[in-house]
Amino acid sequence: MTKTDPSSTMSPRAITLALCLFLLGWASKSVVAGLVEQTILTLPAKMPVFAEQLSPNLAAFSIEMDHWPDWAGLAVGQPNAFVLQLLENLRERVGVPPSIRVGADSEDRSIVDLSYQVGNATFPPPSANVPYPEASEVRIGQDWYALSSNFLPGTHFTWGLNLRSLNRTETLAQASLLGDTFQGARAASLRNITDVTLELVEVGNEPDLYSNTAVPGVVGYTTWTPSTYSSTWSEYAKGVMGFMDFSGTTRFQTGALGAGETWRPFNVRSVLEAGLLDDPDVRNKTTVFSQHLYTGVFAAGMSITPGQLMEKRNVRQIVAQRGNDIVAARRASLTYVLGETNSYANHGAPGISNTAESAIWGVDYMLYCASLGVARTHFHNGVGYAYNVLQPIAGVDDGTNTNPPRAHIMPLYHAFLVVDEAIGSSGNSWVAELGTTNGTGVGSLNTVLAAYGIWEGAQTHNQTGGGSQGEGAVKRVALINSVPYLPVNGTRDDRYALDVYLGGKGWDASRNATIKRLFTPTTNSSHGLTWANQSFDTTDGKPAGRVVEEPLVNGTLHTYASEVVLITFS
Repeated sequence: MTKTDPSSTMSPRAITLALCLFLLGWASKSVVAGLVEQTILTLPAKMPVFAEQLSPNLAAFSIEMDHWPDWAGLAVGQPNAFVLQLLENLRERVGVPPSIRVGADSEDRSIVDLSYQVGNATFPPPSANVPYPEASEVRIGQDWYALSSNFLPGTHFTWGLNLRSLNRTETLAQASLLGDTFQGARAASLRNITDVTLELVEVGNEPDLYSNTAVPGVVGYTTWTPSTYSSTWSEYAKGVMGFMDFSGTTRFQTGALGAGETWRPFNVRSVLEAGLLDDPDVRNKTTVFSQHLYTGVFAAGMSITPGQLMEKRNVRQIVAQRGNDIVAARRASLTYVLGETNSYANHGAPGISNTAESAIWGVDYMLYCASLGVARTHFHNGVGYAYNVLQPIAGVDDGTNTNPPRAHIMPLYHAFLVVDEAIGSSGNSWVAELGTTNGTGVGSLNTVLAAYGIWEGAQTHNQTGGGSQGEGAVKRVALINSVPYLPVNGTRDDRYALDVYLGGKGWDASRNATIKRLFTPTTNSSHGLTWANQSFDTTDGKPAGRVVEEPLVNGTLHTYASEVVLITFS
C-alpha cells in the first residue's frame, strides 16, 4: 500500500478543524483579555430520542396579585398599552401570547370585597431585604378578575385562590366571582373576556410553607403535613368545582410547592402518595403539577460574584433539585411546570438580576428546563422587583438607573425574545441539549458554552420518555456563551471569544444558515442590550433599528463572552 501525506487529501475546512482540536490543548487555563479559543459542535443526523417537545408558552409570566391592576390596566377596557406591546413582540415570534399566572404570596392574603369596583391592596413598610414588599392584604373587587379581558386575544390565564386562610367560605367566594367573570352571567357583559382563556385554577400558593416551622418568624399551622395538605386541597378543589364550570377546558393546577425534596417533606411523590388526587372527580379535572424554583434567596449585604448566576454548572445544579419531581409528575400523567421562578427570591439580587447576566442565564435556564421536560417557566414579576422581566409603570427604583424613571423593559426581557424565536411558531418544535467539547481553556469548554438543537415536525411524544427519534435535520441551534465580560477599557477587542465549528453527521455544508446575536455591552449592563441589532428599550415597547442577520460562513462562527447566538437553517 502506498502511503500519502494526510494533509494532501484533507479539505481546507478539515484542516481547520484539526488545527482547532490541536489548539485546544494549548489554550490558556483562564479567561484573558482578547483570548480566542476553538471548539467543534457536533450536530446529530436526526432528532435525539431524548428530545422534548417545546411548549410555545415556555417563556411565561407569574404576576404578584397585589399589583395586578398595574399590569392589566386600572379599569376594564383600559389596558396598559406598554405591557401589551411588549407581549405582542413575544407573540409575533412564537405565534401565541405568553401564558400568565396571577397569584403568589398575595394570593393567600386576598379577600373578596365587592364594595370596591376593582380592588385595593395594603402594603407593609419596605425593608433592606425587600424594598417592594408584597401586600399584607388584597381586596378583590367586582372587576378584579375582569381585568383579564384587557390582555391580548389568545392569552391563557392561571388564577390563584386563597387557601392559606383555611376559610372555605372565602375560597369559594373567590371561585364564584372568578367563574362568573369567565364563564357566567358577567362574561356576557365583558366584550373581550371570551378572547382570553381561564386555563388553570390554582388553590393555594406554596402550601408546603404553611407549617409554623417552615419559615422562621412566620406564624403557621401546628399540624401541617403532606397528608393534611392533600386532604385539605382535595376538599377545597371539590368545593370549587361546585362554583365553576370544569366541563370545558378549565382545569386545576395543583402543588405550587415552594420548596424541594432536598429540605422539606413536601414533593410530588409525597403529596400524591398522601392522596392528593385520590378523588376521581378532582383527579379528572387536574392536569398540571406546579413547583417553584429560585437560584437562591437574596439578603441585604449578600455578595454574589458576576457570572455566578449564569454559570453553566450552576444552572444545571439548580434545576437538578427538581429532577425527581419532574419524573414523578410526568409518570402520574401530569404536565410539570415551574409555576413561579426567577433568579433570586426576595425579588432579585441588585447588580445581578437587573443586569445582562439575567438575560444570558434566562436563555440557558429556560431551554435546559425544557430539555428535561418542564413545559413552562413562569418568571415572577411585581412592581419594582430587581428580577422583573419588565416594569409595567413609571416611578419605581429597580436599580437600572432608567432616566427618566419610565415604564421599561428589564434585561431579562431579552431572554424571552430569544427563547420564543428559538421555539418558533410551528407549534411543533422539539429541543435537546447538545454536547460541547471538553477543552483545557476556560476551565473546560463544556462549562462555558451551552448548546441546544431545535427540530420541527410531527413526532411521537409521551409523558415519561420524550419523543421518538425523528427524521430531518436540526432547524435552529442556540449557543450560550456564559463567560463574564467585565472589561477594563470597554472595547470588543478585549472580549473573550470562542470560535465554534459545526460538524458531525447533522452538518450539511450545502444548507444556508443565518445568525442572530443577543449583544450585551458588559455582563453587568442594565441598558444597551440588543437582539439582532434591535433595541427594545424604548418608550413604547416597539423595537428600534433594523434586524441584522449574519450569514453562516463555512459552518464557523464567533461567540463572544456574555452573548447568545441563534443559528437558523433554511
